[in-house]
Amino acid sequence: MSQLYQLSFRTRIRYEEPEPGIPLRVVLNAGSESVDCLARIDTGAAACLFQREVGESLGLAVEAGLPKQFSTLAGPLPAFGHEVTMQAAGLTYQATVFFAEAYDLPRNLLGKFGWLQQVRLGIVDYDEEVYLSAYDDPS
Repeated sequence: MSQLYQLSFRTRIRYEEPEPGIPLRVVLNAGSESVDCLARIDTGAAACLFQREVGESLGLAVEAGLPKQFSTLAGPLPAFGHEVTMQAAGLTYQATVFFAEAYDLPRNLLGKFGWLQQVRLGIVDYDEEVYLSAYDDPS
């Protein structure tokens, strides 16, 4: 006999996107600046990685951040980490996210460090639905 498990979530988001991946609208804040952008949920990504232009729009000196080299299928990808406030799906929290050194990053990614470790996530891709709660939400 198999065991059944249940999770509860505060938010359900429907997505329809012709591009590959699962999109989520994100607002990043640093100081008095904020940027609204689209990011893709990437459960295989080690950290949150955003386009350099997003960091510059926040007024950050991108290369003054914590340096990190990511390994990708296309080769090494240098980036720099900065502490920001992130808002996504009604959740707000402090996170260290990384901004690419180069200008040619094709998309923003929500990965493990900075996002996945702070949320409870359910995905039903067939129905194009994402379920989210804060990790410590008692629901």
